[in-house]
Amino acid sequence: MNLNKLDAFVLVVEKGSFSEAATALNSSQPAISLKIKSLEEELGLPLLDRGIAGIQPTAAGTLVYQAAKELRRRWQKLEDDLHGLQDTLTGNLTIGASTIPGTYLVPGLVKAFRDHFPNVEVSIDINDSEDSLKKLLDQQVDIAIVGMKPASLKLNSRQLTNDSLVLITPNDHPLVHTAESDFSQLPHYEFVVRESGSGTRKRMEEFLAGHGFELSDLKIGLSIGSTEGVIAAVEAGLGISFISKLAALPAVKAGRVQMVENIDPIQRSFYFTTLKEAENRPLIKEFANLLFK
Repeated sequence: MNLNKLDAFVLVVEKGSFSEAATALNSSQPAISLKIKSLEEELGLPLLDRGIAGIQPTAAGTLVYQAAKELRRRWQKLEDDLHGLQDTLTGNLTIGASTIPGTYLVPGLVKAFRDHFPNVEVSIDINDSEDSLKKLLDQQVDIAIVGMKPASLKLNSRQLTNDSLVLITPNDHPLVHTAESDFSQLPHYEFVVRESGSGTRKRMEEFLAGHGFELSDLKIGLSIGSTEGVIAAVEAGLGISFISKLAALPAVKAGRVQMVENIDPIQRSFYFTTLKEAENRPLIKEFANLLFK
């Protein structure tokens, strides 16, 4: 039995879509279809009903789905147990992270972890918060460190650390010389914002709502998919923006942009998130122990 076929089948059932399963597995739709067809031929029964209501598992497919989930769980436990027989922790740990923690926070955490467990190979997969959580649910990453608290009941999250979003402007912007804080004047200026799905953007939207504004009330000159891109756009004079203080301070120190001190920062948190069913895996557990000891 090929575990890759079972993984493909499980994702097709859970997403109800061959194309979404292919995206989650970094594969193509025809390749996923071939795996499902091969699995059906191997078992001698149709596993999916491709009807008007969408893709649904047949009675046999439901049994295979349940067995595949259990088999994957047991296989993962076996791998962990085998690693535990060795003198030190080994294996591969993939950390999904949104842009700010992935750039400014996670590398230091990985360094501390590998100082304790040098035989563990760690990779960091940076996306926006929503995509990082989606990859965690799809088991493409082992841990997610993101700027939004997840809603899925399949996930556990703990607050890891705090951050704030500060207002940055071009060096010659009028707000730099404003004596008093006046949030109401911000809609008069063009903004550069992060893309939809970004934890930074979501927190900014929540903050605006608390002041009686919506994002649509602002003059959005540009939406861009990275914090460094936002800084570069502000530096070029395309607008002002709220960004992480972790990212703003180096840019201010380098003279690229200005930080408006009299506009209160927006408080936010980063969350350490795992699948409930996987949080006791040795690699994940040891990484969590390092962070929350």
